[in-house]
Amino acid sequence: MEKSKHCEICENQLYDFKTGTRCGITNERPCFKEKCSDIIFDKKYQDKIREVNIEFESIRRDKFLCYLNFSLYFGIGVSLMFTGYFLGVYLFKKGAMSTVPMVIIGIGFLVLPKAIGSLVSYYQKISVAQMKKTKLDEILSRYNIEYSIDVIINADIHDNKEIEANLTFLRKHYR
Repeated sequence: MEKSKHCEICENQLYDFKTGTRCGITNERPCFKEKCSDIIFDKKYQDKIREVNIEFESIRRDKFLCYLNFSLYFGIGVSLMFTGYFLGVYLFKKGAMSTVPMVIIGIGFLVLPKAIGSLVSYYQKISVAQMKKTKLDEILSRYNIEYSIDVIINADIHDNKEIEANLTFLRKHYR
């Protein structure tokens, strides 16, 4: 566990590009074993909890659209490949040779990366968001902090999102 991750949710954190994260009390790099005795929780950690959970929920809710996108483009790609193949077989039986079936099959192959790319992108985003959430929850559990959050995402017809996060603490003991 990186010690600077504890500092990211502490009000005492100082950060500059030359030295990195430092403690505002000791003016030194973090130097504790399991948890910091000088950590101060106020607004920063609540904002971090909201930010990480909103990111995770936003990505998780795109799962249906991702699978729909995959299914649609995969179906189009495979359909084009079969169409090109059967057109080629039909033309060959009629005694004609044409490059059109090969072009259609090639277009079918070019559509497949669009299908697979959206699926891979979703899994990369969800794994990164899950990792951030897990690390934050692990740090908070060291300080005996448990929370419950309800993320409400309302989108209008133009996909303008209004996000509301209701955060409640179940246990809030720092030491």
